[in-house]
Amino acid sequence: MVNFKNKKIKIDGERIYLKSLVIKNATKEYCRWLNDPEVNKYLETRHATIGEIKKYIIEKNKSSNCLFLGIFVKKNKKHIGNVKLEPICFKTHKATFGILIGDKMCWGKGIGTDATKLIIDYGFKKLGLSKIDLGVISENVGAIKAYKKTGFKIDKIVKKSICHGEKMFDAITMSIKKTN
Repeated sequence: MVNFKNKKIKIDGERIYLKSLVIKNATKEYCRWLNDPEVNKYLETRHATIGEIKKYIIEKNKSSNCLFLGIFVKKNKKHIGNVKLEPICFKTHKATFGILIGDKMCWGKGIGTDATKLIIDYGFKKLGLSKIDLGVISENVGAIKAYKKTGFKIDKIVKKSICHGEKMFDAITMSIKKTN
C-alpha cells in the first residue's frame, strides 16, 4: 500500500500526464467546465464556484481513500480534466474510478482512454489494487465504448434505475481486474 495522502504524485504518459491538483488549479476554466451543460451532462455536479472547487481539491487531497489527479497535456501543460479513484478500500484492494474531460477541444482524441490506462496501471502496480469498478448511465455510449477499450467489462445492468432529464435509463456497473 502506498500512502498518497497530501503527497505530490505525477504519472507520465506519452501525450499527457496525471498530477496531484493544488489550489491554483481551481481556475475560471475549470469552473466553466462544471457549469457547462454539455460537459456536466453525466455528472452529479451541475454548478460550481471557484471557492467550491478549491474546497473540493483540499478535501480530496486530505482523504486517505481518494486519489484525485488532474489530466494535463504534455505539449502545453494545460489542465484539461480530472481522474479519481474513490473510495479506495485497501482492505479489499478495490476502488471506484471516475473521469472528467472538461476541455471539449480534447474530446474524441483518445485522451480519456490514455488517462484511464495510466490511473488503472498506477492503481494496480503502486496501490496494490486487484479490482477497479465504475458506474455509468446507459445513455453515455461514448464513455462505455472508451471503458471497454481500456479493458473494463460490464458486470451488471439495472434496467430503468437512473432518472436523468426526466427519463429513466439503465445503470451499468463495469469493472477491470488485475491480471498477474
